[in-house]
Amino acid sequence: MSTVHVLHAEDRARCATMSRWLAAASVTGALALCCAVVVALGYIAQAWRDEAMGFALLVLALTPLERTLALRLHFDAGLFADLASGRIADLTALDAGLATLGVRKTPQAPRTLDDRLRGSRRLWRFHTAVAVLIATCAAIAVVFG
Repeated sequence: MSTVHVLHAEDRARCATMSRWLAAASVTGALALCCAVVVALGYIAQAWRDEAMGFALLVLALTPLERTLALRLHFDAGLFADLASGRIADLTALDAGLATLGVRKTPQAPRTLDDRLRGSRRLWRFHTAVAVLIATCAAIAVVFG
């Protein structure tokens, strides 16, 4: 028998806040994507000198990771928005939906809302670090290119 984890008003408010925060990460993702496009165009045009080539290639290598993280953040933002609005009734229903899609196995012990918020914050920090690294390497490539 599964335990239903009811979300109260303050839990829904935390979900709504996290949803907005994760959605705001799209700005960071857009910056990283623009940097990757600039570097890719420079690479195609063979504009990079040897000093810049390593940084340009690092940007191109990190971009698929950044895009995957951005996708996960977008997905999590939507889930938190659905929890906040009541479209997904509770954490048990969320876990059931994720398991049905094969996105995540049904957990042995249900994860708390705090665990989920902490995990999304960790994902956001990792995405931000990768995006900043991409932007920094792109700037170095442009300066030395």
